[in-house]
Amino acid sequence: MKNILVLGALPKDEERIGIYKSIASVCKEHADNISTPIETAGFKGTEKERYERAFQKVREADLIIGELSEPSTGQGMEIMEAANLNKPVVILALEGSKVSGLVRGCPAVKKILFYNDKGDLKKKLEKHLTS
Repeated sequence: MKNILVLGALPKDEERIGIYKSIASVCKEHADNISTPIETAGFKGTEKERYERAFQKVREADLIIGELSEPSTGQGMEIMEAANLNKPVVILALEGSKVSGLVRGCPAVKKILFYNDKGDLKKKLEKHLTS
């Protein structure tokens, strides 16, 4: 696999950054390129450039991983684009998070993994990526 795109709410604190870093650390064993919300938060383009960049990343991805513990309208748009392009999507969410019924019913969503902490997240994601 060449490209993995990690979707999620823009990181607002060290905990969220740590989650994205944990996901990336697992993905680096399975892909040449990984894009996360950490890089997205650092992108300084216009709103139109941000929009175009987001959908270009979806088009280039071989796999999309959505961390949906914190809902975001942008994530939903990106998941819909992935579905339109027949891209596989894996959803991650902290145990107790509500994942939208539209996301759960999306045919592009191949797996939803609920996790308790970063260690559990890494273990479950690694197991999924190697299965």
